[in-house]
Amino acid sequence: MPTNTSHRPLTVDEYTEWNATELARQGVSRRSMLKAVAAGAGGIALAQFGIANASFAAGGGTAGTAGVVVSGRHLSFVNDHGGRPESAMAVTAQIVSKTGSLPRGLRAFVDVGTEPGRYGHRVDADIVHLVGQYAIAHGPVGNQFYVKARLTGLRADSVYHYRIRLSDGTTTGDAYFTTAPVRTVGRHHRVAEEFTFTAFADVGTNNAPTDPKYAWGNDPATVTGNGGTWPKGVFDNNYYAAGDPIAGTNGTDPHPAVTQTNLMASQRPRFTLLAGDICYADPSGTGLPADDTQPTPAGKNAFNPYVWDVFLNQIESQAAYTPWMFATGNHDMEPLYGNTEFLGDSPSHGYGGHAKRLDLPKNGPRTCPSVYSFVYANVAVISVDANDLSAEIQTNTGYSDGAQLRWLKETLHEWRTNPHVAPGIDFVVAFFHHCAYSTTNNHASDGGVRKALDPLFSKYQVDLVVQGHNHLFERTDPIRHGKKTRDAPDGSTVRPAEDGVTYICAGSGGRPRYPFRPAPSADAPAPPGVTPSGAQALPEGQRFRGYQPPGGKNATENNTENVLNSYVWSSDGTAVNASGYPAGTKVPETVDWSQVRYDAYAFIAVDVKPAAPGRATTFTIRTLADALPGTNEQYSEIDRLTLKRTAGHGAIDRHPYRTHPLH
Repeated sequence: MPTNTSHRPLTVDEYTEWNATELARQGVSRRSMLKAVAAGAGGIALAQFGIANASFAAGGGTAGTAGVVVSGRHLSFVNDHGGRPESAMAVTAQIVSKTGSLPRGLRAFVDVGTEPGRYGHRVDADIVHLVGQYAIAHGPVGNQFYVKARLTGLRADSVYHYRIRLSDGTTTGDAYFTTAPVRTVGRHHRVAEEFTFTAFADVGTNNAPTDPKYAWGNDPATVTGNGGTWPKGVFDNNYYAAGDPIAGTNGTDPHPAVTQTNLMASQRPRFTLLAGDICYADPSGTGLPADDTQPTPAGKNAFNPYVWDVFLNQIESQAAYTPWMFATGNHDMEPLYGNTEFLGDSPSHGYGGHAKRLDLPKNGPRTCPSVYSFVYANVAVISVDANDLSAEIQTNTGYSDGAQLRWLKETLHEWRTNPHVAPGIDFVVAFFHHCAYSTTNNHASDGGVRKALDPLFSKYQVDLVVQGHNHLFERTDPIRHGKKTRDAPDGSTVRPAEDGVTYICAGSGGRPRYPFRPAPSADAPAPPGVTPSGAQALPEGQRFRGYQPPGGKNATENNTENVLNSYVWSSDGTAVNASGYPAGTKVPETVDWSQVRYDAYAFIAVDVKPAAPGRATTFTIRTLADALPGTNEQYSEIDRLTLKRTAGHGAIDRHPYRTHPLH
């Protein structure tokens, strides 16, 4: 554990520097680490090869001579050399072997064409090697390989087929994708076809890496599971409560994280947003150094890089065909990896592994690899790193030194004021992890995120904000400068230019669910001077289409939109807590904007109908719940909200509401 001689909170940068110092002190070089990997990787490499081989075979892959397979394919929107997203696509996948190493001289290619089996064009791909910066106590050393290629010069709004091929003859099955449509404005405006995208957060996996060598516990008798697997619920989601109506003992779906991905595919989305907490290779979510000793020592995190293998294979059935765009959450701060190789001498914030496993647009601040934007038809999307803004978990707070907010303001200003850009953008979507607005018991609202983003989003008329962190679903009424502007129950139509921003917490992607707030009490206090009565004196309940409260309306719970005992995290009183990271304090608040609440597993599907300039364009958000008990259906729609704008009138100076300048 690094010592804090200055008595101030340690940052991820300091932790990573400590890791490097430990390597130097112990004389552990990259070469000696690779030897250690080769010597000890047999069990876990073989187990991971089995997972990858099953995915490879299911996808129609053909084995070559080197004894390796390619799995976990996933796509990402990126920009071409001219900054346009519609003519480029990133393809990433993993190469897995039984030995944990690759044969010398192995090369990779992506074959691309407009018909399956008739590719016609070959793109050389990179093979990148990711090694953990230090060996994890009582855990595995990460040793992983990824194929990465950027396809450019593509035609907009076109279907392309592709396969990944290695020089030994290993070939994946055919997959395909559709490029983004051209965004044109003015007299030659071309109206894009209707399309759908999906979004959720806090996903994780319903399987864990397995290998008896790395099972926890000094006493083999303490290790439970199938022949020495990782303990249940550490590197997987499988700690669901027995009474969970979806994933519990008698529930309708024991594997909601897997199911969510499959259900999203049924909506035929053009892209998917994941608002942080991707795979939970770091189950503690605090960005502290890795140590798989059990119980986890104070100031440390359990960490297993092979959870990424499981996750990428879990999503391949959709992500090989549909771009997945990721934001980073607190469980995505992985200080096992430094940044020097990827980001020069910028601060280390635990995203070095993401730079090799994922391939996101690089149009945000140089020091913020998970901050970026892209435009699809008339929808502009921006990924924000809430770890930089959080008042609750402050391991990474402030790492960008203001660069993220400066870039965010510049980007939103460009989208909403530039006469050459604004007419082509009707709707703006932001997605990030920590909630600016939520009433959930575990994390509720983050005041650092709210303070930084609410003024920007209100001024520049962001339409939808997708959040995670709280493991359930919650939708607000439209909010402008911290205040609800109107009621927007299920089935409503909202006009964001006048009404404000809709915030959705979609942390319902598969991780075991969180409860809403209990009845007001010493543990869940209302603000000073507020005395809850009537429904507001009851535990916070669910509120969604078709929901029947136990015991009748308002008999046992508060299922109104008013919650008098919520809270917001403040940076005032920040201190290093017992877990070893700097944390803020809870400040009670009353809210009147919690319109929809569902405490199990769901995702959103957004149907966008572009239109010619001057005509109405709509953006319909459908909330789809996984295997709702009593419905006998795979999923049920539990909420619908339509956002409406006038196409081509996205510039903020076209609207009368300009009474709150940004300071």
